Amino acid sequence: MAAHVPTAPGLPQMLKAGMKYFSGLQETLFTNLMACKALMHCLRTCYGPLGHNKLVINHLGKMFHSSHAATILKELELESPMACLLRSAAETQQEETGDGTSFVVLLAGALLENSEKLLRSGLSIVHIRAGYDMACKEVLRLLPGLVCVMLKNPHNQEEVQCVLQSIMGSKFFSYQKFLSKLVATATDHLDFNPDLIRVFKVLGGSILNSYVLEGMLIPTEAEGVIKRVERARIAAYCCPFGVSKMVAKNMVMFESATQLKNFGKKEENLIAERVLGLAKAGVNVIVAGGRVDSLALFYADRCRIMVVRLPSRLQLQQLCKTVGATLLYKPEVPSPEEVGHCYRVYTTEIGSTVVLVFSQHGTPCPLATVVLRGTTGEMLDCLEVAIQDGVQVYKNLGTDVRLLPGAGATEMALSVRLSTLGMYYPGCEQYGILEFSQALKTLPATLADNAGLPVNEIMAKMEIQHQLGNQNTGILLGVEEASTMDAVTEGVLDPFLVKYRGIVLATQIAVTLLDVSDIMMAKKSGGPKPRGDNPNWDKEPDALD
Repeated sequence: MAAHVPTAPGLPQMLKAGMKYFSGLQETLFTNLMACKALMHCLRTCYGPLGHNKLVINHLGKMFHSSHAATILKELELESPMACLLRSAAETQQEETGDGTSFVVLLAGALLENSEKLLRSGLSIVHIRAGYDMACKEVLRLLPGLVCVMLKNPHNQEEVQCVLQSIMGSKFFSYQKFLSKLVATATDHLDFNPDLIRVFKVLGGSILNSYVLEGMLIPTEAEGVIKRVERARIAAYCCPFGVSKMVAKNMVMFESATQLKNFGKKEENLIAERVLGLAKAGVNVIVAGGRVDSLALFYADRCRIMVVRLPSRLQLQQLCKTVGATLLYKPEVPSPEEVGHCYRVYTTEIGSTVVLVFSQHGTPCPLATVVLRGTTGEMLDCLEVAIQDGVQVYKNLGTDVRLLPGAGATEMALSVRLSTLGMYYPGCEQYGILEFSQALKTLPATLADNAGLPVNEIMAKMEIQHQLGNQNTGILLGVEEASTMDAVTEGVLDPFLVKYRGIVLATQIAVTLLDVSDIMMAKKSGGPKPRGDNPNWDKEPDALD
C-alpha cells in the first residue's frame, strides 16, 4: 500500500478534503487565461454579419445552429471559473442592450491575451490594471466625439429601419432590410412596451413570408361551429364556461320522478339563461380560461356565438389588452365597459398549423404579433432571437438616440487616438494603454477575416484613412477585394449605448480577472459518478495515492 502523503502546511491544510487550492501566477492566472483565450477564439468566427455558425448540442440532446454568441454561451457547459465570469459579462451585455455580446467577449479576451504578454515580460499587474483603467476612461471620453447621427424621430419607420439594419445584418446578412422593417413596424406604437410584442413561429415557407399582425395569433381553434365573426364583441372569463361542478361528494334525495326530471331541467335552464343574456348584451365571442361545457356550447352555437378556450393566464391577459376587454372571474353578463372589441376573429391555417386570429385591421392596437416563417426549427429560433434583439435595441434608442459609425470604424478611430496617448505617456502605464489600443484593432480585423478579406491590407488602408481624419471609414463587406467605405453614407450605424456598455463591461471583467491571486474550488456535490473503465471511478483524481 502506498504511504500516506501529508498535506502541505498553510491554507491547504485547513481546507476540507477534496477542496482544490491554486495560487501563483502560473496556476491562477496563466492557466485560466488560456481558457478565456480559447473561449474568445471559439466565438471569434461568429463576429460580424459574415460570421460562421456553431452547432451546439446540449445535455438534453437539443440542437442549436446559430452564430448568436449569447445563445452559444448559454448552452456551453464551462468548467473554468474565469471563463464563467467572462460569460456572465457577456450575458449582462445581452440583457442590458440586446446586442454586442461577441463584442464584449472578443475585447475582453484580447485584453487578457495582451496582458499575458506584458506579465511574461516582467510588468506588474498593478501597472497593467492602471493602464487599462486610464485607457478605458480616455476611450469613454473620446466616444461622444465620434457620434455621427442622432435619431430624430423614433416613430419614423424609415429612420428606425436604417438604424436596425446593422443589428439585423449581424444575424441574417441577406435579410437585414426585411427583418429591420418587421421590427420597425412592430414597434411603431406611441405607448411602446417590449412585452406587448409577441413572436409566433410557423414552420414552412421562407423568411420573406413573415409579416406583422396588428392583433394576436393563438395556436388553437374555436370550440363550436362558429369559425368567423366580424365586428366581434368579446367577453373574457378566467373560469370555465358552463355550470360549476361540485368538488365535495354530496347525496341528493329525490322523493318522486317529477323531482328527478325537474332537477336536470333547472341546470339546463340556468345555462340557457346565461347564454341568452350574453346574446342580448351583444356578445358574439366568448373566451374561457377553463373547460367548456357541452351544453353551454350547444346553446352558444344556437345563438351564433363563437367560443374559444384559452387555458393560459398570460395569453388571456394579452388578449384582454389587445381587444380592450376586462377579465371576469364569474360567468356573468358583462357591462358595456367590460366588453372588448375586435375587427375580425377567424380560424385559418398557416402552413399546416391551425391558428385563431384576432385582427384589428388598421384599428390602433397595443399588441403586435410578428409571424415568422422558416424551413427549419433552428432557423425559426435564430429569427426569434434576432427579432427580440432588435426590439431591445429599439427600447434602448428611447434612452439614447446617438449613433456611431459601424463596420469597425469606431474601434479603429479609438485605437488610433489611444495609440497617440500611449506613445507620449511617461509612466509604465503606457504599455497597458498601447495594448488596449491593439485590442481594439482586433475587432475590425476579425470582421475582415470572417469576410474572407486580406486582413493586413484592409487594416493598413483603414489606419491610413483614420490618421488623415476620416473617422467614418469602415470595412466594405460582401466584395472580394480589400475596400473601405464611409459607414455613415452607407447607413451602417451602431447604437452609442451598445458600444459604451460593451467597452465598460469588457474592461471591468478583464481588470477583475487580473486581480485574482488565489482560486479555491470545493468538491462538486452529488452522488457517485457513473461506473466506467477506471477502477477508481468513485474517487477524485487528487484523492488517489
